[in-house]
Amino acid sequence: MATRHGFVFSIWLIASVLLLVCSGSAFANKEQAKEQIIEHLEFLGYECDPMNQGVKVTHPSKIGFLLVPLKDGIMVQSAFAGIESQSSSEAHDAMDNDLSQLSLINDLNRHASVSRFFWADTGELVIRASILGSYDKRRFSTFMQAWEKDGHTLGQNYENLRPYLK
Repeated sequence: MATRHGFVFSIWLIASVLLLVCSGSAFANKEQAKEQIIEHLEFLGYECDPMNQGVKVTHPSKIGFLLVPLKDGIMVQSAFAGIESQSSSEAHDAMDNDLSQLSLINDLNRHASVSRFFWADTGELVIRASILGSYDKRRFSTFMQAWEKDGHTLGQNYENLRPYLK
């Protein structure tokens, strides 16, 4: 009986060590991927500032964004200050504006490659995109080209969006 318990303990010990080793390497791979992404963005002319929530990414002529690590990938997001929700007394007058806002968002989403546009409850215009999987230079490059194209689409629609933004 003692040998059976010894065998079970040995299996448990091996499994625990493997779990620790794999967890450590997964964390190391995630950190390595984050560093590769930052290096890639800096090569593209972005400035990267690590923060608690992720990485604040800015560029002199492109939309800045927050890069947030996900369980298996990353999310990029940018928000633009908007006019806050209308009070109930203004709701009737605002109804036509709401339909116009939704129409604009639908149009932006129809032309988007990787991003999704939406109005936050606070009135902000949000653009968000995600890429899943491990870092791959070509795939990330294609993703960033599509993100930048979507940002350009947003810029082309600025005049239509202006009444809803601060």
